[in-house]
Amino acid sequence: MIDTHAHLTRPGVYEHADELIDEARREGLLGIINVTMSLDEARNALNLVSKYRGFVYTALGYDYGGFDIREVQSIMKIINDNKDVIVGIGEVGLDYSKVRDPMLREISRHIFTRWVLLAKELDLPIIIHSRDAENDVIELLRKYGPVRCIMHAFGGNKSQVMKLLELGCYFSIPPTITRSRQKRDLASFVPLNRLLVESDTPELGPNPGEPSKPTHIKLVLSELSRALNVDIRELSDIITGNTYQAFPKLLSK
Repeated sequence: MIDTHAHLTRPGVYEHADELIDEARREGLLGIINVTMSLDEARNALNLVSKYRGFVYTALGYDYGGFDIREVQSIMKIINDNKDVIVGIGEVGLDYSKVRDPMLREISRHIFTRWVLLAKELDLPIIIHSRDAENDVIELLRKYGPVRCIMHAFGGNKSQVMKLLELGCYFSIPPTITRSRQKRDLASFVPLNRLLVESDTPELGPNPGEPSKPTHIKLVLSELSRALNVDIRELSDIITGNTYQAFPKLLSK
């Protein structure tokens, strides 16, 4: 399978990305989609893609708690200049637990809208972070879509999941499924053809305080197989197929 969401270029991780990638190869992963949240990360991400062509892919995004419009514009320029190389846009989104001021939330919505429009323009999937802002995410996707969307480690309710499914979204399940009833419930009512797996390296590890790494998607697969009562090999094939549907450019790399 492919890890659809890892922060390999985050400070503190990028310094040992090589060993994480080597381990993922040894353990039989088909690839890793690196996601970014800053201009510096975007530049490092392109270096990783060049170094590990055909195994490490990247989406480029911006911190959902940031408000630097000039940095957003610079990242968007890199995306446009490298649209044949990147496979998606993200991580981007809205986080109202982090952004509480109403004026700053409005700026966040404006920035998020720009990402949705860019994803639509370039026909790229968008990887979305949403915390306490699910209704606004749904509203903006409805207003400015349609666009292929991946909800990363989604924490919303079933009604919101149903609305996002209607909008064509996929849902990526992180290693916290090993200890999170909410993530098991999420996996149980998302159709099999909309499930993806992610590590969220280095966050959302399988145990409290344990850093996540790309190979942890194998734990996610195992937990999903048990929770959904689906043969692990069959489920692996389904999720791999979903990944290529969600990220079509993977097939051309």
